[in-house]
Amino acid sequence: MATAQSNLTGTGARYGATGTAAGRDAAESVLKTVDESAQGATGVSLFHILTFGSIGAAVALYLAGRRQGAIFVGLWPPTFQALKSVVDKNAKRGGA
Repeated sequence: MATAQSNLTGTGARYGATGTAAGRDAAESVLKTVDESAQGATGVSLFHILTFGSIGAAVALYLAGRRQGAIFVGLWPPTFQALKSVVDKNAKRGGA
């Protein structure tokens, strides 16, 4: 157990020191830009649209008898909300 933890810690430290943050900042910047343009056009965050859309798709798949597909698509909303949280947090910090 200790070996696995030290390997994970070493990996995280290595990636943090090699400029992965620059790649992450670029991705977050793109997400923020796309979200702002969608919000300007519709008045609703893109991530909220994706969340409700995936919930609707999951319900439709379930009713169509494709239960495994419904479960798979039903796992997407928390991911979209987590992305929204990251974009909002970095916008408040003045980042990305």
